[in-house]
Amino acid sequence: MTTAAAPTPAGSSHDDLLARYGIRSRKEIVFLLRQVQQRKLLVNLDLPNSRQIIVTSVLAVDEVHNAVILDSARGDALNRELLSGPGAEFVTQLEGVTLSFFTGAVTFCDYEKLPALRIALPKALVRLQRREHFRVPMPIARPVKCMVPPQAEDDAESITTHLVDLSCGGVALADIAGRISPDPGRRLPDCHILLPEVPPVVATLEIRNSAQIRLHNGAFQTRLGCQFINLPNDMAAPLQRFVMEIERARRANL
Repeated sequence: MTTAAAPTPAGSSHDDLLARYGIRSRKEIVFLLRQVQQRKLLVNLDLPNSRQIIVTSVLAVDEVHNAVILDSARGDALNRELLSGPGAEFVTQLEGVTLSFFTGAVTFCDYEKLPALRIALPKALVRLQRREHFRVPMPIARPVKCMVPPQAEDDAESITTHLVDLSCGGVALADIAGRISPDPGRRLPDCHILLPEVPPVVATLEIRNSAQIRLHNGAFQTRLGCQFINLPNDMAAPLQRFVMEIERARRANL
C-alpha cells in the first residue's frame, strides 16, 4: 500500500484547479477511483474549518448506485464530526499524481457486514500531474532532521541532515557537512526522518538533483533534491499528516 497525497497548491482554490485540471468523464473517474481501491492507497479526508484529517481507504466503487464506499474513521468522535458536517476534501495520490474532490455529505453504511462510510460518486475531480507536486518549506524554528547512514565503509557515524522542504513524493536535504556524494540516481537506504511526536519515518531516498547554496554567513551548503523509493504505507501516513499540518499552520498565519 503506497500513496502520497498533497494539499492544494498555495494561491489556487479548488475551483481554479478544477477549471485547469478537472476530469469530468464519468468513465475515467470510475477507472481512477477503482485504481485507488485496487492498490489499497491511503486517502485523506480533510475536514473544512477543522484541524482533523481522517486517513481512510476506498473499499468499493459502486457505479450502479453512484457511490463510493470508504473505510470508517478510527474513533467515534471523528466519525461524528465527519457525518455532521457538509463533507470533506478527498485527497490521494495515484502513481505520483494527486487526485482530489469535495465529497459532499458523508453517510454511514454497512459493507461486508462492517461499518463504512458512503459518499456520492464525484461528477468531477482534480488531477494534478507530478510536476505540480506541492512542497512545504520546513519551519526554521522547528528544524526537522534526517539521519542518513554513513556512506563510507570505514565511517561508523550517521550523517545529520536537515529537511529544507517536504512533500509526500520527496524531500530536499541540507547536507551541511558535505559528506553525501550528490551523484544523481544515487540511493540512500534506511534514512530516518525525525518528525515531531511520531516514530521516525524510515525511507529509501534517491538523489535527483543537487546544488551548492551560499548562506548568509558566506558558507556553502549542499542541497539534495530526493525522491522517495517504494515508501511503505505506514511511513507515508505520518508524512501526509505532517505536510498538511504545516500547510494548515501556514495558512492560519496569513
